[in-house]
Amino acid sequence: MLKTQNQSICNPQQIKRTILFILYTYIIYLIISSISNTNEKLEKVSLSQSAGINDETDFDIIKHDEKVNLKYCGEKTCNFMFPYFIPEQETRANLHFRSLTFLAESLNRIMVLPNVGNSRIDCCTKFPFEFYYDLEKMKKMFPSIKFMTQQTFKEWTKELLIKPDTLHTWFIEDGRNDSYSIRDHNQMAVEPGVRYEKNLLSKLCINQFDLKISDYMEFHTGIGHVNDFEHKMFNFFTENLKDIKSPVILIRNRSRRQMFPLIEEQIPFAPHIIKQADEIVNKLQSYYCIHWRMEQGILEKMPKCAENLIETINYLKMTEEINNVYLATDYPISGGKSASDTFYSVRKEHRIAIQMLNSTLNFNTWVSLNAFKEFRNDKKYDSEFSSSGIHGILDKLVCIQSDYFLSGPKDCCRIRSTYTRLISEERKDLIDNGDKRIRNVITRWGKS
Repeated sequence: MLKTQNQSICNPQQIKRTILFILYTYIIYLIISSISNTNEKLEKVSLSQSAGINDETDFDIIKHDEKVNLKYCGEKTCNFMFPYFIPEQETRANLHFRSLTFLAESLNRIMVLPNVGNSRIDCCTKFPFEFYYDLEKMKKMFPSIKFMTQQTFKEWTKELLIKPDTLHTWFIEDGRNDSYSIRDHNQMAVEPGVRYEKNLLSKLCINQFDLKISDYMEFHTGIGHVNDFEHKMFNFFTENLKDIKSPVILIRNRSRRQMFPLIEEQIPFAPHIIKQADEIVNKLQSYYCIHWRMEQGILEKMPKCAENLIETINYLKMTEEINNVYLATDYPISGGKSASDTFYSVRKEHRIAIQMLNSTLNFNTWVSLNAFKEFRNDKKYDSEFSSSGIHGILDKLVCIQSDYFLSGPKDCCRIRSTYTRLISEERKDLIDNGDKRIRNVITRWGKS
């Protein structure tokens, strides 16, 4: 019996079948493993090629950058629109910037918020966007758009191992002195842009970000008049940028012309500015606010303009029974430069005019009222208060809330001012909404 069992166990046919089964199973395992590895390699190659990486060992880099994107954008890929340069000073820059939200929404890109400073919105300036504006209120104002501050965007570029492919766009207002007349267009147009050298990228402060700028485009407004220009320009931009695959679109906007549909409501100002304005309004009530933008006034008429202003205020003190006076001006009342980047030369006649006012009216200013003392006592903010800056926003808010608002007549100041017009419009809205404290929209003081 034992012999029979041993013979059965050692049956050559059985052993052969067992060996063949094991070999067959092993071959199937090798085939399946080979197919799996091949698919994984193909996936790696595909992802590597799309990122410009040819070595499959760099696949970990892609995984790293996906994690970075998830951290900053909530998705494995990020797409940004960064208007790093906005033209003009704060009131107009505010208008240009909020209009650009149309483009960010249509392109479905995160809008990067540049730094601010010296009444500018520009990535070269020193202070975060929230130094001037209320980011939380802005998010509520534009609920369909995601925003990211310049500093956070910069950190994103630094953490990536693969520099993000970037398209640089330049918005050019044709016919202006600062555009290249040789490339002026009669109608709106788009064309390949001039590649920027390192020194220009440094001057524009783009070199602070780790970007790979691979393409340049120029958008031209055209010189001719176009009906419904803003909507047509917006559609033109969208059509030419909607299929761009680059994670980053940079915008250098040199056009002072309104490029996109107008949004009337201003970007809300930062809480610390609103608080400071409220403190001044409550301290002065009731008061006149005089806005005297001396820029573009006729120089030799400055003393006479001051004389007429004094006469107007003295008359109003009798009729309106208001005594306090607040002066908002581009004259450098704190010393240093004027409170306007385009008011280049402060002359003797300007100084005489201010001296006449100060000796007669005993007016208040943001300097005399020690506004923003917490910032002014910090040296890092010195440049902000030595020329145009955050105090210009404060002046605007104080003038809007004044009981009586005056601005200069022709020859005494710059008449066509968006700043002055905005104050007037805000005051009219207050009156229309039943604010009985506001006594006028705007009054031009006596002719010179």
